[in-house]
Amino acid sequence: MIEKVKNTIAKFNLLSIGERVIVGFSGGIDSVTLLHILCGLTEYKLDIWALYINHSLRPMENIKEEKLLAELGQKWGIHTHKVTIDIPGRLKEKPQSLQLLAREERYKVFSSFKEQIKADKVALAHHRDDQVETVLYRIIRGTGLDGLAGMPAIRDGFFIRPMLEVSRAEVREYVAAHNLSWLEDSSNHKLIYQRNKIRLQLVPLLEETYNPRIKESILRLAKLAEEQRDFMAKLIAERLPEIQIKEESRIGFKLGCFLQQPFYLQYCILRQLLLQVKPNYHLENMALDRLLDKINRENYQFKAMHIFKGIPVYREGGFIFFGLPQPNGCFREKLRYNLIAPGENVITALNLRIDLKTALPPAEWSSVGDYEAYIGPAKLRLPLQIRFWQPGDAFRPLGGPGLQKLHDFFINKKLPRSIRAGIPLLVTADDRIVWVIGYRLSEEFKVDPGDRDAVVWRITVAVSSKEV
Repeated sequence: MIEKVKNTIAKFNLLSIGERVIVGFSGGIDSVTLLHILCGLTEYKLDIWALYINHSLRPMENIKEEKLLAELGQKWGIHTHKVTIDIPGRLKEKPQSLQLLAREERYKVFSSFKEQIKADKVALAHHRDDQVETVLYRIIRGTGLDGLAGMPAIRDGFFIRPMLEVSRAEVREYVAAHNLSWLEDSSNHKLIYQRNKIRLQLVPLLEETYNPRIKESILRLAKLAEEQRDFMAKLIAERLPEIQIKEESRIGFKLGCFLQQPFYLQYCILRQLLLQVKPNYHLENMALDRLLDKINRENYQFKAMHIFKGIPVYREGGFIFFGLPQPNGCFREKLRYNLIAPGENVITALNLRIDLKTALPPAEWSSVGDYEAYIGPAKLRLPLQIRFWQPGDAFRPLGGPGLQKLHDFFINKKLPRSIRAGIPLLVTADDRIVWVIGYRLSEEFKVDPGDRDAVVWRITVAVSSKEV
């Protein structure tokens, strides 16, 4: 077994000589085994710290586990440290999944303590059987192909799993051979937790009834999914720079470029962007699917929403952003683009194509879409321009009673503050609003009933055919 662990360390380059390593210690058989193995790797000259996290869930067992930590620390000559987190208290404040909350808080402690003592790695005691259970757990909850890859041997450059290629049976043999003391976590046998049901009920059922080598089959699947994940990571790294937008307080992407990608690549790119927004957040695959479907369905009419815990997702022109919008549209407030009329205008910075052509009024006004408008040329002062909302803007909404501030119009339309600054406006050379694009034409520039046979401007707005 030790040779398997050494091979895993070498294959994935998990450790270097002289590194300071935190070992996640629970007192259970797996963490005791990992700690013992790492202490025995004298060739690496590791500075080992055993970190015990008390979740305040099993007070009597916690005392025994902390005692075992102290004993092993003294016996094996390593540093020990313990941290207490009040999981029951957090659950009272905000009811949620106990296991997911405990995991999230545990990883926060690991990362914080790593920074505190300037450690190089955090070693976790997951093994092959844990990998099988993780893949099954993700399938049951709903996962993408990435989720089938299970747990990586190294994550974020410092979380390492040296025992990922050894089995639970091998761990038990090792403990018996070395006469190691360990403690059983009573919660491991409670069937109220889904992972326990998978380990104690589902896996034995699959082995007995369907395939006695089901674990090997799942691990082969995980390996293929891992290879696919690594391939997609390289592909995304090539595509992302031309699609992604990074600003001080938010991350986003060019909608036109994004929509040109194959659907599965869109999925992978979106997942990568969301991981940048919230690195340690457990994003459900169903939520990601809903967001991706909404982007493809609404594209340039994307309506703002929230994802994660209060993080807005919204459109500004040809971009979709995650994070807090820049005040007053920031860089957009002063932008202004002249349009050629008649002609095709491509504004690459906004990923918009605006066509202005002479035409007859439509036979049925009800057939005119949100991104199409007809206006009387005699009422215009050219050149027409595209700009964004500015303080004091007002216009006469088509069919409305009179002049209305654009701010009030947005409120009446129930448009979130986060997207208002990104809505393009079509204005005349003397800065009168002709069209709040996608929402309302101005009464002042509508085609009069008597102009049925007159030549008017037909304006359409669409995604640019050029990559931006």
